[in-house]
Amino acid sequence: MNRILIGFSLILSLVSCFESGKEVKKKEEDKQTLYLTTLYLVRESGNCIKTNTSLPTNNQFCSRRPLGVCSVNQLILTQGEVNVILNEVKNIQTRTVDCQESILQSGILIAKATTTMEIDTLKSQYTFRVVESCELEGFQVANGTRFANFTEIQWLESARGKIAKAAKSVAANGFLPQANRDRANSCLNLEFKDWEKDLAQGNLENKILVEINHP
Repeated sequence: MNRILIGFSLILSLVSCFESGKEVKKKEEDKQTLYLTTLYLVRESGNCIKTNTSLPTNNQFCSRRPLGVCSVNQLILTQGEVNVILNEVKNIQTRTVDCQESILQSGILIAKATTTMEIDTLKSQYTFRVVESCELEGFQVANGTRFANFTEIQWLESARGKIAKAAKSVAANGFLPQANRDRANSCLNLEFKDWEKDLAQGNLENKILVEINHP
């Protein structure tokens, strides 16, 4: 009987230790989640002012880019990023033949990785600082115009964004043959969603701005 009681006590003790271990682990996981969430929110906060130190006046530009990307890295293109761009272009070409001309007009095919020398030049030419908002720093947009948010900036600077904008430009160019304009419209209708076409149009018309220059 004593052996049974002792054995039962040991089992309860082990279960208690196991439960305590689970609680400790859960607290650590909760703490880590809170830390990562806070870090994410901090990185996604603020707006970005880019200053071109080589310009004597009107050298400041503000955008909705947050703290996490407010650095010279936004001007640098790595080989890995070039590979992603070219792969996306290839996929679009395969899906939608009518996008070929718009792809060429976008200039995306000449994308190349930023060299070490070019990176050094960019670092010496530009400075970056995070502010609460562009508006509080005196950057005001005209009526009917707005800043692109960071998600929109990412899309506009992607292969899809550049191709859609080029297609919009070709389609609206009355000096081009109708066949070219028809292919551009076909590219837009077959490849892009309505919100993508609207965003490309807004950016083309300077109604949705990636960044604005200080007056």
